[in-house]
Amino acid sequence: RSRSPAGAKFGLPPAGRTPPRVGTQLFVAGINFICNEQDLEQKFSRYGRVREARVVRHPSSGESRGFAFVGMSAESEAEEAVRDMNGRDWNGRRLLVEVAKNPR
Repeated sequence: RSRSPAGAKFGLPPAGRTPPRVGTQLFVAGINFICNEQDLEQKFSRYGRVREARVVRHPSSGESRGFAFVGMSAESEAEEAVRDMNGRDWNGRRLLVEVAKNPR
């Protein structure tokens, strides 16, 4: 298997995006399949400024896979969101909210 030049860029943020600060990127599982980025931004904005909200979708169908990533502006905002939202019911589903292990 040959190595591509893109492999050297693994782990770097896409062009034009700054890397998230450690502890500000949240993993949110158990979201309702009709939930979209705007819903997440609205829900998490009560804890501070949402830098990014991304629902992970199936590549071929475009349907939600039931989890998302939410980037907050500050660690304190992310920590408050985890404390308040983890285990909470939202749209008939119980959420798992934690700091992302490998922030992107």
